[in-house]
This record gives sequence, C-alpha cells and structure tokens, in this order.
Amino acid sequence: MTKRLALLGTGTLGVTAAIVLGTAAAASAHVEADATSTAANSYTTATFSVPHGCDGSPTTKLVFQVPESVIEVTPTVNPNWTITKATEPYTAPSSSTASDEESEAGAERVTSVTYTAKTPLPADERDTFALSFALPDGKPGDRVSFPVVQTCEQGSVDWDQAQESGKAEPEHPAPSIVLTAASTASGDDDDATTATASDASTTTSAQPDLVGRFLGLGGLLVGAVGLVVAVAATRRRDAAK
Repeated sequence: MTKRLALLGTGTLGVTAAIVLGTAAAASAHVEADATSTAANSYTTATFSVPHGCDGSPTTKLVFQVPESVIEVTPTVNPNWTITKATEPYTAPSSSTASDEESEAGAERVTSVTYTAKTPLPADERDTFALSFALPDGKPGDRVSFPVVQTCEQGSVDWDQAQESGKAEPEHPAPSIVLTAASTASGDDDDATTATASDASTTTSAQPDLVGRFLGLGGLLVGAVGLVVAVAATRRRDAAK
C-alpha cells in the first residue's frame, strides 16, 4: 500500500511538473522585441525573436506592421530571408514650414516590413530579425507595438493583441517596446559648452594681468640699470678730480 501511494505521489508530481514546464514554454514562445534603447525620441534597433512555428509547422513568412508613430524603418539583412517594405503617402504635420528636402523625405511612410524565408524555418528552431528606427515622443510607460503576422506551411498566427502594464498577458501579444524618459544628454552638452565659454572668458581676462606684470618687471629692470649707470658716472667724476 505504501509503495502504491509513493508511485501515485511520484506520478502526480510528474504531471504537475509537465504542466508547469509546458505553461512556461508556452509563455516564453511569443514573438518578443529587445531594443538597444527605449528612451523617447531616441534611435534604436529592435531585435525580434521568433522561437517556434505554428503548431509544429515551419515558418515561411513574417510581416511586421509598423505603428503610425514610426515613419522610417531600416531592416537588417538576414541571409536566410528576403526583405520587402510596404509604404504609403505621408505628410508631416509641420510640412507647411518644412524645407523642400524635409518634405520630400517625409513623402512616404513605411507601413510594414516582410521577411520571406528562402528555406522554411523549422518549428523547433529560432531566428531573429532586427529593425532600426527612431522611437516617437511619449511618456515613460507608453508602448510602441509592432504587430506581427507569422505565416507557416500550415496555418498562421497573428501576434497583435495589445498588452497593458499590470494586467495578464494575452494569448497572442504584439511585441512592443515600453518607453522610458527621454535622454538629457543634450542638456549636458549645453552645460559643457557654457563651462568652456566661461573658461575661455576667464583666460582672456587673465591675459592683460600677465602683460601688466611683465611690463612692470621690465620697468624695474630699466630703472635698476639706470641707477647703476648713474652711480658709475659719479664715481668716475670723483676719481677724475
């Protein structure tokens, strides 16, 4: 009886472990984004990892939807995939005051980037895809989401469900970047420039003092020489008498 209970306990632990591990694997099997910078208004490179196929089917294509707050995207070459970009006409909000060059640069906006596999990616293998772009302005905690459509030899998965901080993660969350505070590096540069200008001003104002000192020293030397000459002349006259 004791042996049977021990076997039942072992079996229960095994099933529980399998459920826990299976849940953890499913939770970590999302398309996720890892960014080099998360500061608002900064330039970043986001690397998207695709860890599995569609229910065991190899992946053949990935379409990354670009949010409206991001204008231009530069995809990184992946030798196993071909890349295409879709664009749409775009007019910058400040186009009325922008230069012709800026207006021309903002004439189109990238709406999606598609990676098509040269050879289907096996479901038990992973790959990464990197996109470079400028993050938009925003408050810390704001999300910049890139919904992804993953197409496989059999079936597809839409990773497009919005994520909200503090709430349970949806079944198919869209990969996203959580913004942090904008960098203050430019302010540091301004302070450094001000300090440099102050130092230069101090140096400039100090130069006349040095010149005055040298002139004063020169006057003392000339006076000393004159005194010596006068004393020598007086002695010569006294000797002549």
